[in-house]
Amino acid sequence: MPFQALSALHESASLRAVTGPSLRPGGFHLTERGLSLCGFGPGARIVDVGCGTGASVAYLQEKHRFSALGIDVSGDLFLKDGSVKTISLAVARAEKLPLPNASCDGVLCECVLSLVSEPKRAVEEFSRVLRIGGFLILSDIYDRAPDDGFQSGPVTSRGCSSSLRSRPFVEKLLVDSGFGPLTWEDHSRYLKELAAQLILSDGSLTEFHELCTIFDSGCAGSSVLQLSRPGYYLLVAQKMKKRESFHG
Repeated sequence: MPFQALSALHESASLRAVTGPSLRPGGFHLTERGLSLCGFGPGARIVDVGCGTGASVAYLQEKHRFSALGIDVSGDLFLKDGSVKTISLAVARAEKLPLPNASCDGVLCECVLSLVSEPKRAVEEFSRVLRIGGFLILSDIYDRAPDDGFQSGPVTSRGCSSSLRSRPFVEKLLVDSGFGPLTWEDHSRYLKELAAQLILSDGSLTEFHELCTIFDSGCAGSSVLQLSRPGYYLLVAQKMKKRESFHG
């Protein structure tokens, strides 16, 4: 399962030395960039879906004084990390959030949507728990190669894509769930920086290859690097009263 693979990768000393507890390209730089586009006020209710170690939840609470909650499919990464002990954490799937309708000002989902086996249901849940006008902040790995088509590869019997998901695929999920346009930014340089830092720190690309494989929805294995052109994006969208189209 993707979680077990991610948990094992999280314990890699070389990867942790490069990424810190965030375990993602861009770290808190991209978190801060996303927040800057939303204009949340003090005490804003933010849920971090797929919070992992809980590092982003602590960041939201301590730096911005938001009312932040972490949700993860398992508490294992949080418990294993041990560096963050004071956050609020709930164990649940992204496809079934334990929150009331319109209860959040913001949803943060960093390097998680590509791991979810039912991304449509997850995005629908993000929309359900957000108030009208609330913001969704996504950062994740994606396939930069396709210019058209909503899926980068065929869907397997397990319900997963056989290669990384494309920008049109992600944007359609959001539009279909009632999100309107705000910002899509390509931050693929953070993937390149991560690869370079891993080479310098460990002398190999083993962890980077494993990371890309895990983010390939747990389905494709090492073929992801051969069949796709991995990139990294930051997306901020707003829950709207009516559906609108995205503009790049």
